[in-house]
Amino acid sequence: MRWFWIFAVGHLLLWTAVPFFTQANGPLDNVEMLNWGHEWQWGYPKHPPLPAWAAEAATYLPGGPVWSTYLLSQVCIVGCFWAAWRLGRETLSPSLALAAVAVLEGSIYYNCTTPEFNNNIMAKACWAMFILFAYYGIARGRMVDWGAAGIFLAAAILSKYDAALLLAATLLFSSLHPRARVCWRTPGPYVLTGVSLLLTAPHLWWLVNNNFATLRYIAARSSTSPSWLSHFEHPAEFLGAQLGAVAVTLILATILLGWRWRFKTVDSSAQFTRTYLAWMVLGPLGLALAYSLITGAHLRSMWGASMFTFLGVLLFAWLEARPDPALIRRTIYASAIVGGIFAAGLGLRNMIGDSLVTAPLRVDYPGQQLASQVEEIWSQHSNKPLENLGGDWWLAANINVYHPDRPSISAEQDHDLPAWTALDAWRTEGGIIVWETATAGDNYETQIKALYPNVEILRPLEFAWTKNQQRPPLRVGMAVVPPLAPIRTAELPTPAQH
Repeated sequence: MRWFWIFAVGHLLLWTAVPFFTQANGPLDNVEMLNWGHEWQWGYPKHPPLPAWAAEAATYLPGGPVWSTYLLSQVCIVGCFWAAWRLGRETLSPSLALAAVAVLEGSIYYNCTTPEFNNNIMAKACWAMFILFAYYGIARGRMVDWGAAGIFLAAAILSKYDAALLLAATLLFSSLHPRARVCWRTPGPYVLTGVSLLLTAPHLWWLVNNNFATLRYIAARSSTSPSWLSHFEHPAEFLGAQLGAVAVTLILATILLGWRWRFKTVDSSAQFTRTYLAWMVLGPLGLALAYSLITGAHLRSMWGASMFTFLGVLLFAWLEARPDPALIRRTIYASAIVGGIFAAGLGLRNMIGDSLVTAPLRVDYPGQQLASQVEEIWSQHSNKPLENLGGDWWLAANINVYHPDRPSISAEQDHDLPAWTALDAWRTEGGIIVWETATAGDNYETQIKALYPNVEILRPLEFAWTKNQQRPPLRVGMAVVPPLAPIRTAELPTPAQH
């Protein structure tokens, strides 16, 4: 137990510190989660609400909102590690269970992608906890475990809808495996169902009332191709991406397994555990591939991010590991070194990467300076808190995150995006409109004046990039809408995004 927590806390501290010290600005997904969560809705245009709520709740920690999302991400990853370690202890020795967790340091799903807090990160932790407590429920029959599984299934659904794959794999296992099938004669599965339905009901109600916005977004992201070849290309691409994501984990596992993997024989109790692991790791992956094969749908590679928390446990439960304590220690040390290399690579990219690419990195954006300027300009026009932002979403989103008043955004007038601001809010409260002069149309200011007759167009401001100051500065147009200005019921144009 002690060594597991040393490893887990070390991972948490390292992967919280690297983005905190090397990223001058919050990544896109962290900024988006903070913007959504600030509005406390039961659903959002792209995803269910739980990750956004968690991001906003974390802002109550001292020290600013963005660093707390880095910490929150690693808390989720440590939750994955803990679930894998606990389930590993059901069939593996303590040191081998720790090695099964440590090899996850080789997967991009548990290292360099984790500082970007998003729905995948939260869903990953919820999947892991559900798999653990569903196992306890089936194996031990305790209602408290079934209730916990229901909570984490609801949390997984409220994080991302790919939880449907996890649920389908669990239903298949519990229906087809003779020992697991017995659970349907107990109250357990029905307790799980009742708890999860109760917790997800408000979001389902929101979904119906908002024209299934999240489902339409998913359909657009996984659009099918008319070509018959896509039925083979798309699942092959997805499988290849998943193998690439866990390749280093598989290499680390070979320290114990050797290059010639051999199945090991176990007693009936361990056989049940490892069969369950196979269903929970390979079942969702197989279902996703089958869906893509049948429909030709293109699956995003990160949709596999939640599937591999128990991969190390699965490998060591099914395959013969050399019982040498020195090799186990070597596996853990090598995994920690690999994690450190990934962390150093991310830090180096953050420090010098902006000078190597054409477009500026999001994490090099001058968001804090922009928010500070907006705060100063608004204080010159009103003694009330800034309530509303409009114009370019990315600019407005950064202001929302770094501005002390956390003003609401009505930047993009898309029917699939939320209307945080009531139609007459700008008339009564006023606000600030921001846009990048390089991407806005020539008549953008004219359109703003037509919409807000009393608007004051300010001289564009220039901001140097936080690291690569050789890059041409960011030029931001800005307009102040005074409170009580008359407003027409038209849509504010949105500058082109880049």
